[in-house]
Amino acid sequence: MNKGLIRILDAAPVAMVVSHPDGSFEYVNPAMLQMLGYTEDEIYQKEVTISPPDEWASNQVIREQLKTSPFTPITIEKRYVHKSGRIIPGLLTIVALPDAKGDVERLIAQIVDLSQRKKEEESLWLLTLLLNNAHDAIYVADPLSGGILECNRLGHERLGYTHDEMLRMNVTDINKSLSVETSWQEMVEKTKAGDNIRESIHTHKDGSSFPVEASVSYVTKGDKGYMISVIRDITVRKKNEAIIWKQANFDPLTELPNRRLLQDRLKQEIKKAQRSKQRIAVLYLDLDRFKEVNDSLGHPKGDVLLVETAKRLKSCVRDSDTLARQGGDEFAIILGELGEKNHVERVVKDILTKLSEPFQLGDDRVYVSASIGICFYPDDGATPESLFKGADLAMYSAKDQGRNCFRYFTPSMHQAAITRIGLVRDLREALERNQFHLVYQPVVDLTTGEIHNAEALLRWQHPEQGILYPLEFITIAEETKLIADIGSWVFHQAVRQILNWRQNHDPDFKISINTSPIQYRDSKEEMKRWIPYLQEQGLPGQALAIEITEGVLMDSHTGITEQLIHFHAAGIDVVLDDFGTGYSSLAHLKKFDVDYIKIDRTFIKDLTVNPDDLVLCEAIVAMAHKLGIKVIAEGIETPEQREILKTAGCDYGQGYLFSKPVTATEFEQLLSQKEQT
Repeated sequence: MNKGLIRILDAAPVAMVVSHPDGSFEYVNPAMLQMLGYTEDEIYQKEVTISPPDEWASNQVIREQLKTSPFTPITIEKRYVHKSGRIIPGLLTIVALPDAKGDVERLIAQIVDLSQRKKEEESLWLLTLLLNNAHDAIYVADPLSGGILECNRLGHERLGYTHDEMLRMNVTDINKSLSVETSWQEMVEKTKAGDNIRESIHTHKDGSSFPVEASVSYVTKGDKGYMISVIRDITVRKKNEAIIWKQANFDPLTELPNRRLLQDRLKQEIKKAQRSKQRIAVLYLDLDRFKEVNDSLGHPKGDVLLVETAKRLKSCVRDSDTLARQGGDEFAIILGELGEKNHVERVVKDILTKLSEPFQLGDDRVYVSASIGICFYPDDGATPESLFKGADLAMYSAKDQGRNCFRYFTPSMHQAAITRIGLVRDLREALERNQFHLVYQPVVDLTTGEIHNAEALLRWQHPEQGILYPLEFITIAEETKLIADIGSWVFHQAVRQILNWRQNHDPDFKISINTSPIQYRDSKEEMKRWIPYLQEQGLPGQALAIEITEGVLMDSHTGITEQLIHFHAAGIDVVLDDFGTGYSSLAHLKKFDVDYIKIDRTFIKDLTVNPDDLVLCEAIVAMAHKLGIKVIAEGIETPEQREILKTAGCDYGQGYLFSKPVTATEFEQLLSQKEQT
């Protein structure tokens, strides 16, 4: 063999072999000896190759192929035997050198040791096998874009996608709460900082979702980073946790919160109340004569009674309130975010009414009532313990008072309740005893100073407490539904007065009367008779104005829209009182065809010293005029206020500068004075 060729082969860093046509070695270079562990003497005496079983790889086939294409290299994989007996996979590249006749003179081959590559391939296969058979979904994502770079089989199958579909998606497609611009980057930074475990919700391809726990890691390779997430479906765990939590916090019979959860809820409500400066009411309720039912009809029917009681109580409170079973026949209620205490009394009365209805326990019909104690935060206590104790004491006081009633914890509240009950009793008799009367306050044209309108205001001449103003009794009248009769009385009194003043002073005189939301809900038929009555008296609708509050506009379920449209069609003006203190919107003003708005006195009081109030009044006037609405300013007490409002374009004024509310006789004197001037 050519020495030059030998020198080249000796210098080659890879295994090189020159063999005879029969396959025996003619020359083996040092790299080949090192790969197989043989000496030069040993290598020529050994069969170091193991032919693959397939036909193409057999030596005979190789030689035949090389004969036909001698200079075309053939590459195949073969296995070699190391001196130690270890099998070495090799990649064989072989060419034939022909002799002068064209036969194969010798074969030259290069062998690359594939041991490491095969090991890596096997490791990769095992890793893929491991990942694809893991019980958790695994994702690799780009930390910059959130794009999904790779996932295991469960990662796409659990979400209903193919592998290719998943690799075209973003993390935000799976976790809808993340956004690429903000939250995803925040999560990456938190992960870098060591915040690796988090819970979230994943979304399936069909739109359904399920809870997951993610273990997230940030890894780098070179200058590139990767987010690796191992995601576990925790649906079952969450269900089990919910079951355990429910068993620990809810009464198994009524499914209401138990004493433990009640304590926790009250602590949370107290924290909220401290921030919002609002009251909390704690109610203790004990069923009267429950023991008699339990003893006479048996515990199973007693349990049914408790379950039915819980249902009725639940219908009396808001979803945001807490109704709990303390144990036995005792229940507790937490009423949070109380703007006013009147709400509590309404709830309590509703409870007493619902529980007074008969309970059907199989074939037995039973009647029970309840004794209720009420305690307020922060008035009566600042801790759950003090509030529960106060409500409990008040509940026993209610039992002592004859049951089927409620009592407040403090003596002052108790006295207020007694006084309130007395007012209800007296209010029921006030109409019959002719204790109501109307007073009138002029509405003055700020441009001319003329009086063409007046507001009728209700007063109650209480036999013991003297003159009572609407704020002191209207709420009670609404709760007792007496407002319907009182409102009808006010209407007929005002109509009588309109007739008088139109005949004797001003044929265009108008009186406005205040109305309650309860009238629109419970007295719709009575109010519909007002227009025919005006017509019977020979009065146009323009003789009357109806004043409503912003709260009435918000009370859409009362049918107010229909009634106000009915009034407006008849020519009766609609006046929106106390504008700016509630939640009116331009949409409401347009929807209800409001003719006048009254700027509340709170904006007029500091008009001369507070620039903000002036700007607000000017804005209200400008807005109203753009909508074709006239403006009345309430509470004008000084000439300076009048001039400012007049300059601002306000149409009418009302307040003590012109006159306090006066009797009809005194009002006639005002009209006469204006007529004389």
